Amino acid sequence: LLIPVYKESEKMLVDENYTIKFEINNDDYELTKNYYNYIGDKIALIKFDCQPKIINKIKESFNSKEQYYKTDSNIATIEKPEILIKSIINHFSLRSKEFKEFKNLENEIIHFKQIKISKDKVNNIKETIEKIKIYPQKESKEKELKEKFNNNQISIDDYTKEIRNLDEEYKKEIISNSIKIKYIKNHYYIPIALSENEKETYLQHIIKTKSEVGFINELENYIQQENNFFEQFDWWFFSKIDETIDEVYIPYYQPKNNKIEKFKPDFIFWLKKNNQYIILLIDPKGSEHSDAYRKIDGFKRIFEKGNDLRPFDYDGYIVKVVLKYFNPKPLELVEYKSFWIASVKE
Repeated sequence: LLIPVYKESEKMLVDENYTIKFEINNDDYELTKNYYNYIGDKIALIKFDCQPKIINKIKESFNSKEQYYKTDSNIATIEKPEILIKSIINHFSLRSKEFKEFKNLENEIIHFKQIKISKDKVNNIKETIEKIKIYPQKESKEKELKEKFNNNQISIDDYTKEIRNLDEEYKKEIISNSIKIKYIKNHYYIPIALSENEKETYLQHIIKTKSEVGFINELENYIQQENNFFEQFDWWFFSKIDETIDEVYIPYYQPKNNKIEKFKPDFIFWLKKNNQYIILLIDPKGSEHSDAYRKIDGFKRIFEKGNDLRPFDYDGYIVKVVLKYFNPKPLELVEYKSFWIASVKE
């Protein structure tokens, strides 16, 4: 199971051909531009104590507003040009993240090792987990019964009775203290725990966000259907990503703190067919659209070439990374709509 790994760029943004736009209120932009033009390059260089190439880039940026700035009247005004110029200097001094390589998944998904439970409920949950973990044995026993029936070793009545017994003995899902403990065959770890109650506190690091639970339920129903999308692959797996402790992410620029942050989608899928290998990242969590666009921009910068997915060679595979937002409400901007799906079937 492959995941992408990144490295810090050797270049600052001032040296990059790719432009990450600085977000600023339009009134602040005009104020800062006029202030800079008033003090001039030499005073700016001394006053703000930065490299000459950054001062040159700031001067260039004020002559190419659309290329370097995203102006928006909804962004809070600061009305302090000196502070804004310092922020612009920090912006152009940033070092972004670049793709380094793919590596085999090791300790980057560990949230299932950190699941914690209140002491008074431990025994009950442990028993439930053990019952679910043996569910895969049911398939082999059903196959064995079917062979016996086809070979006339047992009657139809005995066959029916034994199948019912298996249904009683092996459970695919058990609800315990409002927690669903489930077996989903292609999940990275078994069993998987969910709660319909987002405020559930006695079990930590499980799936309980409404959008994530809804996605899992829809996915589980879908993969039980014949001729579903996943049947075309040689194999596939998926996993929840816990944004608090797991380390599978996409780097992106966050203007709120002028830093390169980590976007951790809620789910990762691995899909392999012949020598084609797809890493599919899905985020069903409702998100402020402007943040969603920034995260998509971070993805596009690394994993797209032009308007196509960038192919990577790895150990005989052609690897492509795909990002999708799973949300009933579509992304508004046309250029981002290819990143949105409203249903698992899509």
